[in-house]
Amino acid sequence: MFRVLRDARIFAIELLRAFKKVFKYRELEAITGLPAPALWRYINMKIMPTAERAQELIEKLTVPSVIDRLIEDNVIEVSKGIYNVSRISYNLPLLKILSYITYREFHQYDITAVATVEVDGIPMAVTASDILDSKLVIARRRPEFGVKNYFQTSYLARDPPAMVSIYLPTNALTINDRVLIVDDLIHTGRTSQALLKLVRMSGATPIGIFSIISVGDSWRDPLRNQVEKIHIVKHLPGE
Repeated sequence: MFRVLRDARIFAIELLRAFKKVFKYRELEAITGLPAPALWRYINMKIMPTAERAQELIEKLTVPSVIDRLIEDNVIEVSKGIYNVSRISYNLPLLKILSYITYREFHQYDITAVATVEVDGIPMAVTASDILDSKLVIARRRPEFGVKNYFQTSYLARDPPAMVSIYLPTNALTINDRVLIVDDLIHTGRTSQALLKLVRMSGATPIGIFSIISVGDSWRDPLRNQVEKIHIVKHLPGE
């Protein structure tokens, strides 16, 4: 069950509004089992769903089959095992929908900070930090002007092969922070490993990893024992 800390009725309406930007009313009718006029009234807040109806709507809209469809319709396979997910990473309604998955999976872990590495992970991290009511922390690939003190680590990027350094301001996290790492795509897991290292260098506690897409299985062993929970929305085959 999708347990919420805020009003489930507002969650349901916000989800419906996001879905309406992706699906037509007839598709929403098929997903929710409700007629278009009722959905229209909810979306436009002419009436509010009951708490029970709101719970049903949330659960129907976030079942794996519906979310899988959203992902599959917007992922482009560039070549075997290589995917372009920009149609998801920069699509506000889709990000809004995915943020509810983040909330469902991680709100009970008392997350205080969402961390990501620039660039493509930022939109998903922003929506996740908003719905989890946590601060947003971004590791940069070069030091920011005006910031003097950093934690720094490096990793071997896959494509193109190169050593990449990432930097996190020393005051970005505290020892009391419980951190969720968010990314748009995990392939080798090296970026996430590097970010985990920065989080630990700061004294904070890495709690979970959330990614829209994972590719192949090479990332699993390096990451699986480093956090309490990993949630991948959609797993895709590798090369």
